[in-house]
Amino acid sequence: MRRTMNSIVVTLALLLSASTLQAQQTPQPLQDLIDKWEAAFNAGNYEALARLYTTDAIRMPPGEDLIQGQEAIVQRNRDFAGFQIELEAYSGIIGEANGSTWGTYKLTGMADGMPVTIEGRWLNAPKKTTEAWRIHRGIWRETDRRAGR
Repeated sequence: MRRTMNSIVVTLALLLSASTLQAQQTPQPLQDLIDKWEAAFNAGNYEALARLYTTDAIRMPPGEDLIQGQEAIVQRNRDFAGFQIELEAYSGIIGEANGSTWGTYKLTGMADGMPVTIEGRWLNAPKKTTEAWRIHRGIWRETDRRAGR
């Protein structure tokens, strides 16, 4: 009986917390953020890209140290100069001040004189600041890497 009551309490708590969020196909403010990110990256404007993050943002790349703060984000993205990215957002959740969104990416470019394609999945946790929605946490992983295509 106690286990059943605990399950009911947990379920109600989850339902109540979820009721303050709206699950949609990528809420427009988050889609706008994703579109700006993609445009800044593809233009090689890494300073503009970094401004799409909170000042205390953390990115978590696969197999690497954390990238903390806007300046570190600028420096890390310079490693991808000349690459192009296609982002597709699948869904998202948005609340009054926080949200999440996720999707896939396809990164293409040249490395060591060879064409490279890297595909994977990403997840962002945006936060609403006084100015606009900004990415507060981001993580991604590769699902496919091909050279010589």
